[in-house]
Amino acid sequence: MRIKILGAIGQIKVNNPGYRKHSGILIDSKILCDMGEKEYLLNAPSFVLLTHLHPDHAYFIKEKKDLNFPIPVFAPETWGESKNIRVVSAPFIQSGYKITPIPTIHSINVKSQGYLIERKNKRLLYTGDMISIPETYHHYLKGLDVVITEASHLRRGGIVRKNIDGRLFGHTGVPDLIYLFRKYTNHLIFMHFGAWFVKDPSAGKEKIAALGDDSIRLDVAADGKEFVI
Repeated sequence: MRIKILGAIGQIKVNNPGYRKHSGILIDSKILCDMGEKEYLLNAPSFVLLTHLHPDHAYFIKEKKDLNFPIPVFAPETWGESKNIRVVSAPFIQSGYKITPIPTIHSINVKSQGYLIERKNKRLLYTGDMISIPETYHHYLKGLDVVITEASHLRRGGIVRKNIDGRLFGHTGVPDLIYLFRKYTNHLIFMHFGAWFVKDPSAGKEKIAALGDDSIRLDVAADGKEFVI
């Protein structure tokens, strides 16, 4: 699989060369995962996978227009008057890829899920924003070639809050994501960076590298950067 990072930052006010566009990746020029910018549709993907309906992952949430897309858009829930956002919660086949939605814990206002994408014995997990993945879904994570996940917060534990009803919301930290996913893969790609990284990307890369060792590869995304697995 060929992965092109279209946008690597979260919903922040700062930017830097290489870190100006919101979340989006393109896989094999066919699968668009998240569309934090409308321009990502110009890549003419075959279909779109939305992790959740926050504006840095789904540009149209703020615009509240152009809700009917020319290609299939899969998501954990519908939005407004859009007639072709398809809600998915079970594995399906699309354009020769097996797609398995993996529920994530992130927000109390919108549903969220990552996607396990499989083709020709390659297994890629794109998580979107998250605190955790319920343990009942961890069996899907075995033998992953790569995990593309978020880096909103460097600090262990990230920023996680509890609603009055006990539900958690927020983002976990980079160290927690490494701890979780190293059981299932030896390659992580970080994106959806917070201000801590974008203010000084060189220092941010060093901080992420310091969290790794010889048993795991920690890559750092940037707008336009490509990876092959």
